[in-house]
Amino acid sequence: MTPETKEPDVLEDLVGALPPHLRENFEAAERHLQEVYQISPGIAVLVRMWISSGDPPQIAGLFERSVMDIKCRGLSPNREGYFDEDDF
Repeated sequence: MTPETKEPDVLEDLVGALPPHLRENFEAAERHLQEVYQISPGIAVLVRMWISSGDPPQIAGLFERSVMDIKCRGLSPNREGYFDEDDF
C-alpha cells in the first residue's frame, strides 16, 4: 500500500478518542521512558502493548470489580482469576 491509500490506524483513532484522564497514564509512561532511555515508542504503541498484556482472567477480574463497584484492593480473584463465593 502506498502512504496515500494506507488504511487509518484504528489504534491511533482510539488513543485520540481517550478522555484526558485516561490518557494521562500513558503520557506519564511515555515521559518516563523519554527521561530514562531517551526514546519512547509513542502513546499508541504503549496502549497496544498494554492491551496485549492482559490475560482473560485479568480482563474478567477488572470487569467484575467494576460491575461490583469494588473500590479497595483487598478482594482478589482466585488462582484461576475469577471471584467465587469464598471471596465474599
